[in-house]
Amino acid sequence: MLWVDTRTRIAAPRDGGKIVENAIEPANVKVEGTGPPILLIHGFGAAMDWWDEIAPVLARNHRVVRIDLIGHGGTAAPASGYEITRQAQMAAAVLDKLGIDRVTVIGHSMGGEVAVAFAALKPARIERLVLIDSPAIAGTHFTVLANLYLTPVIGEALSHLRTARMARRALAQAFAPNFPVPERFVADLKQLPYIAFRKAHEDSAAFRTTQPTYKRLAELKPVPPLLVIFGSLDAIVPVENAKLFDRVPGARVEIIDGVGHSPIVESPAQTVKLIEEFLK
Repeated sequence: MLWVDTRTRIAAPRDGGKIVENAIEPANVKVEGTGPPILLIHGFGAAMDWWDEIAPVLARNHRVVRIDLIGHGGTAAPASGYEITRQAQMAAAVLDKLGIDRVTVIGHSMGGEVAVAFAALKPARIERLVLIDSPAIAGTHFTVLANLYLTPVIGEALSHLRTARMARRALAQAFAPNFPVPERFVADLKQLPYIAFRKAHEDSAAFRTTQPTYKRLAELKPVPPLLVIFGSLDAIVPVENAKLFDRVPGARVEIIDGVGHSPIVESPAQTVKLIEEFLK
């Protein structure tokens, strides 16, 4: 009998989305509102519901598209193919299906890497970029438990002992100390196949190791208008990373005090305010 976490997973709608067939992987997609388009890309181990406090506000004046990345949420989880560039190709393919050309792309954490890869692949399609607590360079910090879980063989063995309590502990690092982890995020992480969890992380690290994200941005021609938002208490991506984005021509960097790695959840009102000011 195969261990459940080694299996691939077919696409299935979740969180109010629908499956959009495309040339890369069947993707779970949710569209809200009308107006200039915005693409929201979640981070590692997450899903489109991380945008629940942000998307409805932006949808008052925009056509907001949320996608689940490959292996996450309701999008297909294949045995391979988690490269950041391939994730970006899927995002572009979904927008093609929706008839969207130019778009503002907003990415949280690993989703910011996908946003940068999208901009490198399709620079003419990028209206603006917003990166939220997205790594500028290779280094990130994880707990001992998370690092064990990401280790081949050991991590897969641990995956069969995974409980809601363990998932909650792992997710706690994504927020400021004592912030209550939403239960729906625990469910997102628990349903993520182990193969998707490990390969997505490895390919994310490879993307940043090959070339730092801030350098990829600085080399774009043209460099799109860029807003970078960080939480001052980020325990995964050092807030010092934010200063590296100042090297990108025209970049605007904002730090939200008292917030961890996930301002979109911890401080949605402040985050939306910064985004809406930038879009104007």
